[in-house]
Amino acid sequence: MSRWNIDVYGVSVVLTNVGDKLGVEGGGLSSTIDSASDGIETALNNAKSPPVEAALGGFFDHFTGETDAMFVRSMSCIQGASDATLAYNQGQEEMAAQAQQQAGSGENLDL
Repeated sequence: MSRWNIDVYGVSVVLTNVGDKLGVEGGGLSSTIDSASDGIETALNNAKSPPVEAALGGFFDHFTGETDAMFVRSMSCIQGASDATLAYNQGQEEMAAQAQQQAGSGENLDL
């Protein structure tokens, strides 16, 4: 790990930008997912046709599972990169390597 040369400020800027796109503080992907979910629920409530309701229900379940997984993985990557960078900056090479390994797995999130 001594070969790494991390621009801590640059990482911070990138993680903030990615967090904004993801909607960590509101807006972004999170808001888009919520809006799409609301639209699907409205369509489901107004369908009044069992085959259409079944299709929409299946799509909603699939959509929810996929978007939830995408959001959690993205959050885990942001957290992992942040944790690894902070540990690196403090000279804690083993902790930085561990944080890097956990990035994207979801293990590093307190859900």
